[in-house]
Amino acid sequence: MPLPIWINVRKELGRSPIVEGHIRGSTPLYVERYMYQTIECTVSGLAATGLVTQFGGARVGEGEADHLRSMNLPTQSLLVPAGVPTHWHYAGTVDYAVFYFLERANSAMQSLSVLAAAHKQPLPFSDQLVGASALQLVNELQKGRQADEGFMERLAGVMLEQVFRVLTTSGTRGINARHVHFSRLQKVLNHIHEHLTEDLSAEVLARRADVSLAHFRRIFEEAMGVPPHRYIVGARLEQARKLLTVSSMPISRIAQECGFSSQSHLTACFRTAHAVTPAGYRASVGVSAKA
Repeated sequence: MPLPIWINVRKELGRSPIVEGHIRGSTPLYVERYMYQTIECTVSGLAATGLVTQFGGARVGEGEADHLRSMNLPTQSLLVPAGVPTHWHYAGTVDYAVFYFLERANSAMQSLSVLAAAHKQPLPFSDQLVGASALQLVNELQKGRQADEGFMERLAGVMLEQVFRVLTTSGTRGINARHVHFSRLQKVLNHIHEHLTEDLSAEVLARRADVSLAHFRRIFEEAMGVPPHRYIVGARLEQARKLLTVSSMPISRIAQECGFSSQSHLTACFRTAHAVTPAGYRASVGVSAKA
């Protein structure tokens, strides 16, 4: 009988976790928290998708020494595809957790596994909600028999959904309420999400914000971190993912409902963002399209 994934990882690390345990229910994960100091180690490709989140300590590089794929700091995370070896380089003591996907039991886990596999390399990102959720989960696990399993199941679902949103959706951070143009931009964002099928050119949105085109582009990117066009494509793709997951609507109709000029336009944007076609994504979450 093959050993569990985490046992093989421990052997390669030469260390044992300080906290470990299962999160059960609709989001089945096995969680380990490590804290140690080392120089370098290699982990063979996992048999399942994994999420690594760093809580504190020194910088951690991932990749070959002369070609690092990412440089991780506290609050940063890494989605690791199944079967992809990782090489870790530590500059001091490190504190992190590993979440092993045991099954593709819900849409978020399925979507993340497909996304990771399509990219064929670890995907680094930083998000406060993901980091805080991960830390809360390992702290709850540390309670042992007193841990609230229902709470952990719900929190794990939120964490994985947020991971997918961060990796696939532009502008997920929202607007800082103290931004000088908050009310104008909030009105524009509401209009975008409520009128995805309409003309959402920068010129139209600038008029709605009652500022010049050049000024609109500047304040939008300053507040949202992406240009207007990228944000709109991200919003349309987010709606497309929802429809692909919860409906059997033909993909050509989804393209229309989400504001893409054609099915081929949706497919091109979807493949660029997610490294998989809409049809491939739909198949991965187990939804059959209408004929």
